[in-house]
Amino acid sequence: MNERCLSAYQRFMEMNVNQGRILLAQEIKSNPKNALPLVLINYEDFISLVFNENPDEYNRRLPLKDKRLALLENTDRNSPYYLFSKALLYFQWSMIQIKYTDYWNAAWDFRKSYFLFQENKKKFPDFPYTDIFLGAQETVISTIPKGYKWISNIMGLKGHMQHGLSLLKSSINNSNKPFKEEAFLYLVYLKNYIENDIEGASQLIKNHQLDVKNNQLFCFMSANLALNNKNAALTESILLNRNKSTDYIPFPMLEYELGDAKLRRLAPDAAFHFQQFIATSKSNFYIKDACMNLAYCYYLQGDMKRANQYKEKIKLIGKTECDADKQAQQFAETGSFPDKDLLKARLMNDGGYNDKALDILQAKTINNFKKENEKLEYIYRLGRIYDELGQDENAMKYYNQAIQMGRHSTEYFASRAALQAGIIVEHKGQRKEALDYFQQVLDMDDHEFKNSIDQRAKAGINRLSGH
Repeated sequence: MNERCLSAYQRFMEMNVNQGRILLAQEIKSNPKNALPLVLINYEDFISLVFNENPDEYNRRLPLKDKRLALLENTDRNSPYYLFSKALLYFQWSMIQIKYTDYWNAAWDFRKSYFLFQENKKKFPDFPYTDIFLGAQETVISTIPKGYKWISNIMGLKGHMQHGLSLLKSSINNSNKPFKEEAFLYLVYLKNYIENDIEGASQLIKNHQLDVKNNQLFCFMSANLALNNKNAALTESILLNRNKSTDYIPFPMLEYELGDAKLRRLAPDAAFHFQQFIATSKSNFYIKDACMNLAYCYYLQGDMKRANQYKEKIKLIGKTECDADKQAQQFAETGSFPDKDLLKARLMNDGGYNDKALDILQAKTINNFKKENEKLEYIYRLGRIYDELGQDENAMKYYNQAIQMGRHSTEYFASRAALQAGIIVEHKGQRKEALDYFQQVLDMDDHEFKNSIDQRAKAGINRLSGH
């Protein structure tokens, strides 16, 4: 890992793959015996295929995995990079294959990667980079929902959340530069979603001054976290101020995120960004969801002709591989447009504009809604808004009502209410009560977003149990 290889790695992690490729070509020419370019060139596939999904490109590049692994067999087996490199390729291709719904091969490649990293750790305990990937894998394994635990048992995968996170944390404190960008990427996401330390994840980005302007991957990570943590204004700021150089690979998902951020403050020009995303994305992910958001944009503007056009378009394009697209498909096939005030309150709450969302709902009562799912959403949304405003007593009152009303509903509101209630009492040090709420989440079946909500509840149980 000389300076040129390190620079190539950093360019790939910025999503400047052309510059990364040029640097590797120079390295191969001047130092043909260095095998590391063989490993680093896989980052072009990893970055391009995971963050900018294109099924045609996936099918074209898939054979490269086995070719590179075969070439690695001819390298120095006494080097700590030998097993590490094989493990890294399997690790990256497992994530790529998940994106393209090849779950079987993804699972087995993840397993191969896990045991190779473990073997390398035993053989070269002082080689620092293994810990980054082993830490990320251990943390994720520890949160596999109960219904899927048999898979990890069959595969022999064992993960301890706190140990995995500690490996990652020590990696970013290490002065070694290689692979540090990935250590930050994995730790920020896991800290946010697994430890539920939202502020800690944000502080990691700030304290280490991660370049969210010129590093496209860090830009996406920061904007995405801000959006998921109900700070749409920050998402807009990050995306509008990013470096828009054509040196970076096209990344349509940034347009989707900008449209989403703008929709959450009910900005009419949100529609433009969703349209740009649909027009430029080669992915099957979030296409239906983007159409649903466009239908909502025009519905809120009173343009029912275009609203219905995009509702019908949901059925015609994209696939239902992710929860958001499944929800959009269900809306297109069986749903009517939601109550306008409930929709506005939901969007503004999701964007962090909670005072305005509360004003909308306080002008209503539960008796204003005729449908049971609207009554349930009204109660749940009040809980979420009060939660965001730090009014725990009011939040818990409405969360408990939502749990009781929606325990057997196919909507996600009761399950998410139990998750949020568990987080509130966890922060208050009420361990037993928190475990009870997290268990209630796991006990609710047949509702939207079950896998993702269950995983966060399982992470809560692990936090409280010290696993």
